[in-house]
Amino acid sequence: MTAYPVEALREALVNAVAHRQYEDAGRKIMLEVFADRVVISSPGLPPSPITLTNLRKGKYRPCSRNPVLAQCLSYFHRIEERGSGFRRMRDQMLNHGLDQPTIGTDTGYFQITFPGPGENVDRIRVPETRLMVTPAIEARLNDRQKKMLALLASGEKLTSRRCEQEFGITRDTASRDFALLMELGLADRQGRGRSTSYILITKTG
Repeated sequence: MTAYPVEALREALVNAVAHRQYEDAGRKIMLEVFADRVVISSPGLPPSPITLTNLRKGKYRPCSRNPVLAQCLSYFHRIEERGSGFRRMRDQMLNHGLDQPTIGTDTGYFQITFPGPGENVDRIRVPETRLMVTPAIEARLNDRQKKMLALLASGEKLTSRRCEQEFGITRDTASRDFALLMELGLADRQGRGRSTSYILITKTG
């Protein structure tokens, strides 16, 4: 059991790297862990015309201070749907049983604060998931497919492009791998066409 949802912290750190003010070379991205919260600070305020009010309301159009870097991170699947990062972080925190993150500024830094559970760790909601892989099923998987399954089990969504880059395989090979994982009841397909991705099928209880 973790005190914070890992996916939310990862999202905030990637956003900090993508959108920080790199002209301010004297300051760095900071990750501060306190007893009751985690704070991630990135040099630079939100780029115009985005304001804190827009961000808090979730009503803004995607705008990047470093569009080339953001595009590269998107290509390598480190940034997903642009403009939805704060919504995902909020949902992940709430689903974890914690309060939603807050955003603000401090001495030229953009900050996002993740409230922790404090002493009330019982509020954390982490569903117990069981990945049912019997020896018979495991015997049908090659080493690459086992690694794909491990990525899915860690909470990642996988795409054919990601597997092509990760394992140096063709799209047809990736498609056959996903077809086998679905046939074995281990993975499920989401979306269609270029937006197709795969998630783990888990048994909760």
